[in-house]
Amino acid sequence: MERSAGVGILKATKARNAEAAIGQSEGLVTVLRLTQADLKPAEESIRIAKQMFNAHHYAKAFYAAKKAETLAISLDERYNGYLKAAKSLQARIASMRHLGLATEALEKSIAKAEEKVMQGVWENGTFVPNYLEARGMVDQAEREGHKFQEKAERASNAIFVAEIAFEALVEMRGPPDPDAFANGVATPLEMALHEATKELAIGNADGARLIAQDIEKKSSLLRALYASANKSLDATDCHLTELRGEGILTERLESQIKMARDLLDKGLIEPGSAMATRLAREAKALGETYAKATTGLADAEILYTRLQTEGFQSYEAESAIRNARRAIHEGSYSRTIEHLERALQAFLRRANAREGLQKAIEAMQGRVKVLQGSGLTFLPDIQDVLGRAVREFHTGNFSGSSEDLRLATVLLDQVTRAPAPSKK
Repeated sequence: MERSAGVGILKATKARNAEAAIGQSEGLVTVLRLTQADLKPAEESIRIAKQMFNAHHYAKAFYAAKKAETLAISLDERYNGYLKAAKSLQARIASMRHLGLATEALEKSIAKAEEKVMQGVWENGTFVPNYLEARGMVDQAEREGHKFQEKAERASNAIFVAEIAFEALVEMRGPPDPDAFANGVATPLEMALHEATKELAIGNADGARLIAQDIEKKSSLLRALYASANKSLDATDCHLTELRGEGILTERLESQIKMARDLLDKGLIEPGSAMATRLAREAKALGETYAKATTGLADAEILYTRLQTEGFQSYEAESAIRNARRAIHEGSYSRTIEHLERALQAFLRRANAREGLQKAIEAMQGRVKVLQGSGLTFLPDIQDVLGRAVREFHTGNFSGSSEDLRLATVLLDQVTRAPAPSKK
């Protein structure tokens, strides 16, 4: 009887524990239903616990009730985590829509996550909603959305800065016809701005940002080029005024300066700036070339006059100097220098001929001096011809001097090679 009573007490205790566990799990599930989590697996476990209890399998009923409690808590935590992630993604979508960004891919991610929940998964023999994988999908989508939004915001800021730089360029002061200037400078940049906006709209945030940054840099560069080009043209104008005061012809460069200003005023800044740079360089070179041409011509005329006093005459040199004078009057200073170089070549050839003839005469004089007192019959004639060559050399008649020197050389060579007369 004592043993039977003990068994009865133990059984009653298990029954109370099972009943308490069932009641506790039912209360928990009732409370957690307010969260809208799918608690069907926990409810099914409670139902099994009640069946076990009614069949007096109190231990199994107890464990089934505890399992229901654990499932309910776990499902509620998973659901709340998934719900929080979904709300975060929805907030991201709303924020992106406010910026005008495409959100179709993120919205599809939410739909796919809902499908993943409904597909469920088996865990320890129980089929439960797949909140974990669904939350992972939503978290991943939110991260990608966040990353894209950051890029899009950077791109949007870059486009905004580019628009400011573009407007500053189009509305800058200086051009006499602002409308013509704006039309010329705005067209390519407007197209680029439209392209940047388009790239952002289709999701290419990096591409949109790079295009916008290029626009901002280009706009700033064009503003700087416009200012520096006009400053350069003003300086070149002043320099040409100084050159005209020196008698230099500057009409060609003046007309090109006007062309460069027209390009700048029409918004064609880069070609106008390049032209301004070239004109500044050519104006400087013009002054240097003029100085070189005039100085060279004066030097060539002085040198030729001196050479003429020495008997030097050269049709080539005279023609080159005459052409150089005409080129200066025409303003072709580079051509003047070319003519002067031909004249100097003629002078150089004359100097080389003079030096060579002088050395030949000195060599012949040395040979004649050695033969003095030798009793050669023709030696006086040779000395006479050689003297005539020397006189012609000093008067600048190099051609006659060279002929007489050659004659003296031939005579001397014949005399020195002839056999000596035999003595009887």
